[in-house]
Amino acid sequence: MSHSGVVAGLYAGRFAVEISSNLTAWTAVSSATVKIDDVELTRPSGEAFVGGSSDYATLTIGKYQPVDITLTFLYNETAGSATNIILDRIQLPASSLAVRWSPRGLVGSAKAYGTSNDGGTSFGLGVVTGVTLSTLDPDEPEPYVAMVTVRTPWVRQYVLATSPTDLSPSSP
Repeated sequence: MSHSGVVAGLYAGRFAVEISSNLTAWTAVSSATVKIDDVELTRPSGEAFVGGSSDYATLTIGKYQPVDITLTFLYNETAGSATNIILDRIQLPASSLAVRWSPRGLVGSAKAYGTSNDGGTSFGLGVVTGVTLSTLDPDEPEPYVAMVTVRTPWVRQYVLATSPTDLSPSSP
């Protein structure tokens, strides 16, 4: 078997992101107005060295850890903007928000991901654990942004429809 040494990469500039406060109405926040930080799916593990003939540790796996999804938006005060949605959500007693995204964008049969409360069977609302407004500094050349962190029990993996117009799954 020959190896070319070339790996096909993914240009993430055309990704698609949507947010929702009720899992029914989704707001597209893609284009140049949003960034998603690294999303880590982790499980703790334990180890013990036990007697017997083995020279190796016995490993155990714990429960899945909650997942933090951090979105950074360009600050915008337009009605219905992502900034307004996240600022409204953090001020509610049950500050919740759902997020779904596709690294390849609205491409038929592309993989997509979303917040889930049931191990990935369906979408679920995550908890807004923080909203950060960037520093206002006249010496800073960077644009003013708002960041939101959503904590969810799990991330759903699914496939988009063959001709998607939004990030709905090909089958519920």
